[in-house]
Amino acid sequence: MIIKDAINDLKTGSVFPIYYLKGGDQFLQSFFIQKVSETFFGDLPEEKTLMLPDDMKGKEILDRLTMSDLFASKKLFILRDPQQIKGKVGDDLLAYCRKPMSNHVLVLINDDWMKKAAFFTHLEKITDPINTQTPFSPDINKWANYFFKERGKGVHSSVVNIMVEMAGDSVAHLNNEIEKVCLWAGNRPTIEAKDIEMFSGWKRERQRWEFLFALGNKDFPKAISLGKTIITSNDTMIALLYPLTTMFTEMLFVKMKNGTFTEPHGYMPIPPSVKKRISYFSRGFTIAELESALNELSKIDKRQKTTFSHDETELIQFIGHVIG
Repeated sequence: MIIKDAINDLKTGSVFPIYYLKGGDQFLQSFFIQKVSETFFGDLPEEKTLMLPDDMKGKEILDRLTMSDLFASKKLFILRDPQQIKGKVGDDLLAYCRKPMSNHVLVLINDDWMKKAAFFTHLEKITDPINTQTPFSPDINKWANYFFKERGKGVHSSVVNIMVEMAGDSVAHLNNEIEKVCLWAGNRPTIEAKDIEMFSGWKRERQRWEFLFALGNKDFPKAISLGKTIITSNDTMIALLYPLTTMFTEMLFVKMKNGTFTEPHGYMPIPPSVKKRISYFSRGFTIAELESALNELSKIDKRQKTTFSHDETELIQFIGHVIG
């Protein structure tokens, strides 16, 4: 099930006693659990309990689930990695999922989408899993629209595209930046591009993805020009190491797989537009060039942490080494 469909069900006041979240995006997990909590408890005090099989025995977890007080108080339980509960207690947990208590809500979380544990096979026969994997384009654009709508703001698709380029490397980052822009706009019902450009971070992020484009396209003059601008006004070499290493690592993977780029199932600290062009960028590099670039980044990382290193010199020399 798509997570937004499950959230729409909550908006009608429908709360189910069992939810199964499948996918490791921590923000989406927390976001959905909070929506469940708001609908389930309403104006009542929230009573949430996180249960971890690493810290609690299976019997204690089951006892908490099945214990009800005299007033049948509402309780919300979050259980991570339920597949770790083995044997009869694991069977009892599945039995509880089939016949849960009406005044309790249980959210079971499986971070690994690919995990094939028998427990999850049985669980999916009881309840549909809700997809909490990190979304990718075009779903990330849908989340941007959703976050604006949640805050009562109208936006043009071009503004959504700008926000995704600036902060679409994760749902959490995107939500935070949209929150800032909406607060800045105050009571105005619409968000415009100029609202986004008021933030200093916007200029830095735009220059960063343009710089990564120039590197990927082997545009030496533009890479040098943007590199100097970024490093002298908005960024540091340490901050650039992570996205640079990610981009060249992904390009190397594509090269080793004969040009096939599979959308990664985890966080990548590069803008979606750069991510889309990884396969295209890789065609302009040999495996030896990509390995050399990664070796150079590793050397820069060591120098940054152990000796005095001048950011502008490091970046310009790296650009020259890779595409000069």
